[in-house]
Amino acid sequence: MKEILTIQVGQCGNNLASTFWEGAMLEHQIQADGLLTDPLEPVGNQSVYFQEASNGRRVPRSVLVDLDQTVMEKIRNGNLGGVFKPENIISGIDGASNNWARGYWTDGAEIIDQVMDTIRKQIEQSATINIFQMVHALGGGTGSGLGSLICDKLREENNKITMFNQVVLPGLEMDSVVAAYNFGLSLPHLLDASDQVFLIDNIVLYDVCVKQLQLPKPAFTDLNKLITDHSLCFTSAWRFPSSGVDEKKIVDLMQQFKLGSLSQIKNDIVFNLTCQTELLPKSIAVSTGQIPEIVKSEIQIVSESSNKSNQTALLLCAKNVSQPLERMRHQFSAMYRSRAFTKCYHAEGMDQLEFVDSLDLLQKLVLEYGQK
Repeated sequence: MKEILTIQVGQCGNNLASTFWEGAMLEHQIQADGLLTDPLEPVGNQSVYFQEASNGRRVPRSVLVDLDQTVMEKIRNGNLGGVFKPENIISGIDGASNNWARGYWTDGAEIIDQVMDTIRKQIEQSATINIFQMVHALGGGTGSGLGSLICDKLREENNKITMFNQVVLPGLEMDSVVAAYNFGLSLPHLLDASDQVFLIDNIVLYDVCVKQLQLPKPAFTDLNKLITDHSLCFTSAWRFPSSGVDEKKIVDLMQQFKLGSLSQIKNDIVFNLTCQTELLPKSIAVSTGQIPEIVKSEIQIVSESSNKSNQTALLLCAKNVSQPLERMRHQFSAMYRSRAFTKCYHAEGMDQLEFVDSLDLLQKLVLEYGQK
């Protein structure tokens, strides 16, 4: 039985994950209080993402983390605040001030033991955790710094559990001036600890909202909705009747491409007038590089209450990955050339070599993915 533990970190990660939980609860017909719409007819395999409490309520198998307590208070007081376990909501006080070093070396280090203890308890309370699904952004200080620290600790303690990282890349004007630093400093940790990193480019999503969805001024909620549609479609093979999909096979298929991106294709050919159809090529990769000639497809039966258009989820690993990497490399290099803002990081105990090594890795990745 597949069981996934979601770890949502930072303001962006928690906002994005909250949208995901809303969508997952809608598809599985779980109400905001955790009770089933129809207890006699549960929809899908709810145990993948939810635990059943003694009172019959479904509780998201999730750990919520942020160094800013105001973010956690907003979640507690939100529409889904009552569905999460209170002890699984962990916060600091003042936030990381967009500083990777504060998230990794200082402020994040103060709460990491509490985070790991909570994760251990979740593992103990579950039958078998197969996947860690981390959701975080790499532009701020908490999602990047503390997110990297959690990745390192998870891999140290659980080297047999698959780890997927769903990470949001910094945009051009939507993130802090040091976002490229935070992104670059996170990469070595993600590539060492994670089995697959899914890059989410806000610039691309913003463009989709404007040009395809005709939204003149897309909000973050619009971007989060797009990402959630991807995630729900991608995980539907585990949550609804199918011949099954093994996360290890996904990792093996994508082994040449540690970094991937998600792209959605709407297909009018796959259409049914009487029911919703989700087409998921569950183990397909599109690339200019060499990939085993294996194509597997699966039709998932999804509850009609989800009210979504037909969609196909593809994992894309090609030159589209190198473009945002090059953008981050250029910004990182331009700032580091004059050592701009580096004192803020050194003040938290960071070593100069971390900047050098991170920039070197970024440059190598740009070349590697550009060739593929």
